[in-house]
Amino acid sequence: MKPITEAPIVNRIEVYPDRVREFSNENDFTGLSVELLIEVGSYVCIAASILPPPPHRWNRHEAVVVGHLVRLYKLISAMLDQTCQHRRETTFVFGRLAFECIVNTLFLMKNDKPEVTASYIEYSMRHEKRLRDRILRNVEARGGETLHIEQRMLHSIESSAKQSGVDLDSINPPSNWGGKNLFEKAKDVGLEEAYLGAFAGPSHSVHGNWQDLLEYHLDSDEEGYSAELSWHRPRPQLLTTLALLTVETLHVFFSDIMGTSGKKLAEEMPDLRERIGLLVHLHEEFLARGANPA
Repeated sequence: MKPITEAPIVNRIEVYPDRVREFSNENDFTGLSVELLIEVGSYVCIAASILPPPPHRWNRHEAVVVGHLVRLYKLISAMLDQTCQHRRETTFVFGRLAFECIVNTLFLMKNDKPEVTASYIEYSMRHEKRLRDRILRNVEARGGETLHIEQRMLHSIESSAKQSGVDLDSINPPSNWGGKNLFEKAKDVGLEEAYLGAFAGPSHSVHGNWQDLLEYHLDSDEEGYSAELSWHRPRPQLLTTLALLTVETLHVFFSDIMGTSGKKLAEEMPDLRERIGLLVHLHEEFLARGANPA
């Protein structure tokens, strides 16, 4: 693969300590965090848009990683959108999904084996297999008559299986693809602490657990509970944490997967990481001064 010489120029966001230390409101930190995450997202878009030599198509094994990068770009975009609309509740949903995408991407790159990719795809097809089998049982139960909606569903399932290179009759999907659950995958790629410290909690927001209801959707007092319909203000920590993890993912992709062709882009990652880390440090200074986050 030839070196990347025509990658778009990404707008570099400066973090000036003297200016940041003058921030009097946490919203200023959130605004700068948004700008940095936009910069990070731009690099994700570049990574996802890289094409191999003619005919400019990835094989199935490679497409799994590239597809994750596209998904990560879209999740970051959605998270930025919800942040700018001042909706902390949904930023946590998208942030948790983005973290899982990062873990999966790093795990796939580290365990770059055909059997791991096959495990991922077969695990993903387990629902289609169950649905197809249920439809076929229903058809048999009514004496062989197939409804039009069932024909369309079967055609869609067969098309998906064909595009995936999967024979539904021959697969026996495991309980976890790659032989590990998400926490075990996070541990495998060195993100165990990030999982426990920053992203296990947002799982409440994804699943609508009681803790999510209590924190964001209900008010309580000594007499009971009432509905809380207002949105909560986003804070910068989720944005900067996701930005740092994404930069690490990009560095692995540009340096290890792209090799010499991604060298120039890989060399830009340490500086981006340092600027994000500087903002994290300055925000902690702000909080340590006892400043009001509101």
